Amino acid sequence: MSRLRVGIFAGGRSAEHEVSIASAEAVLRAIDRQRFEPYLIYIDRDGGWHLPAGAAPELAGGSLSALLGHQEQVPVLAEQRALAARAALRPLTDAIDVAFLVVHGPFGEDGTLQGFLELAGVPYIGAGVLASALAMDKVVFKDLLRGHGLPVVDDVWYRRGQWREQPRRVLDEIGERIGPRSVVKPARLGSSVGMTLVHDPGELPPALDLAFEYDAKVIVEAYVANARELECGVLGNDPFVVFEPGEILSHHEWYDYEAKYVEGLADVLPRAEIEPAMASRLKELAAACYRAVDCAGMARVDFLVPPDAVYVSEMNTLPGFTTTSMFPKQAELAGYPFGELVARLIDLALEAERDGRTPARRERLTEEAAP
Repeated sequence: MSRLRVGIFAGGRSAEHEVSIASAEAVLRAIDRQRFEPYLIYIDRDGGWHLPAGAAPELAGGSLSALLGHQEQVPVLAEQRALAARAALRPLTDAIDVAFLVVHGPFGEDGTLQGFLELAGVPYIGAGVLASALAMDKVVFKDLLRGHGLPVVDDVWYRRGQWREQPRRVLDEIGERIGPRSVVKPARLGSSVGMTLVHDPGELPPALDLAFEYDAKVIVEAYVANARELECGVLGNDPFVVFEPGEILSHHEWYDYEAKYVEGLADVLPRAEIEPAMASRLKELAAACYRAVDCAGMARVDFLVPPDAVYVSEMNTLPGFTTTSMFPKQAELAGYPFGELVARLIDLALEAERDGRTPARRERLTEEAAP
């Protein structure tokens, strides 16, 4: 029986490049090589594609960084990224059966890579184009949830040009609508990159400057005091399962990038100590978010839970797969050890392809159903 050829896409042009490499290494170590034949497709920080000469060797005691140094690079000029990526992917359509995506952030998690794979006819794990784009943009995601009557904290958002041209108006509006304490984030990035917890108005200008270094669109949210950070993983297409809530206990003031990815700087508890009624409420909200964006494959829904309320914070459609990540820890408690989780996601990707992610799939379904 031939093995299914799995292309593991890693790296990318976003600030979450290193997180992606860590996730890809974990997947390569865990994947069942008796059932799957993994190929590593590395996208460097400049958008260059590095194609494998063959199946990825087992890492054993080595690291993924060492393996990446031996990948064949597809030459790419900055103004020719799209053409180069298209040229790189064309042979992959014949070389792999399914894509396992761990390219976090823009150009990987936001629907762009998903759309590219749709055009190429390559099945892929996780959410489709629309769901990926909706969940990645924090502004649009929160507006969608408001339309569904789901609880989110107050926010305002700005384009880089507004901050450059009218800084006083922006600062005054934030003070009036959000207050002196806030959380400033790039609107379309994850892993707390470019994020600042603002304690007083004097910290706001540098916080905005930092966020605008990473994104031309920035969201400013109201600070929620004394909030627990709880998370629910979701796995499946339709139907799907929602994992029991977990909790993040950061050793820093807040759950910043370093606390997320440096061992020992946060306690990742895949099963939170909360009342059953609260656990049920969080699972219901996670399911509602999953349905609202028409998600598939997997997601992690994050919550802020102060003593007297519950707020949906964010939704991550390609959650981290590192050794410190919540999603694989919750999956293991739900009966999916890491290797089995990888296999389940691949099965879900093929299921989504058979069911049809897009209307164009209907002709093929009709042909398959014909006697």
